[in-house]
Amino acid sequence: DLVDEAPTEMHAKSRIKYLLQYLEATTQHADNLDIVILPAVLASFTALKKEYDLPEHAVKQLLVGMQSDLSEKIKTTQDDLLTYCYRAAGTVGELMCPILDAPDIAKPYAIDLGVAMQLTNISRDVLEDAQNGRIYLPQEWLGGMSVKNILYPSPTQKMIICAAIKRCLTLAEDYYSSALQGLQLVPWENRFAMHQALFIYREIGLVLAENDFDFQKGRIYVPTFDKLFLVLRHSYKLMLPPKIEPHHTSLHDSFRSLYVQPSN
Repeated sequence: DLVDEAPTEMHAKSRIKYLLQYLEATTQHADNLDIVILPAVLASFTALKKEYDLPEHAVKQLLVGMQSDLSEKIKTTQDDLLTYCYRAAGTVGELMCPILDAPDIAKPYAIDLGVAMQLTNISRDVLEDAQNGRIYLPQEWLGGMSVKNILYPSPTQKMIICAAIKRCLTLAEDYYSSALQGLQLVPWENRFAMHQALFIYREIGLVLAENDFDFQKGRIYVPTFDKLFLVLRHSYKLMLPPKIEPHHTSLHDSFRSLYVQPSN
């Protein structure tokens, strides 16, 4: 919203620049900043960050992801796509871990849930993103399409776009599967909500598949009744004995350098 709902692109850039400056200043215990903006919100966030020891890199990468929406409106490769997904949503999973009282070992799985949800978002919003001048599906999947090609595709181009959406959702399944493993590490009182959020969000992709990945039919929603059905359908899995597989590190090959500091 900080980008999409800003009155101008320059205003959005200045807001993100300020927040990065604020983050850097608070990290270095600076006493003042050049600009004063939303002091109550930022003060609350600073207190939350201190209380839960939220990772600096995750906050910074989230803001860098917002910046990229202004400067990198087309993704070239699958690695570019996954890097963006980490910045836009994997970081949120990482930041939620301490708030949900999940152990450090849960972080890779939490990142995977964020990445999976962002891949679902991208698959659902292909037309809407193109209307905003953005293409998140990698060009290596699309064969070098322009925004105009997505807004007004030929029959052949539409087939290619639908195949790319299918590929994106197939990729998301790998991350949802990993995330489901990691939810066993979240304390019971918080696990139920996250468990249901996973299945409800994943359902968006399943509905897209039922519609043959037709991105021109408009945004997909999961009706309330279907959400309730999903809650009932998958709740029994919470009762099963925990079975946590080792995290598949290859899932993070595209963006691991953004959160792991190189050893000296």
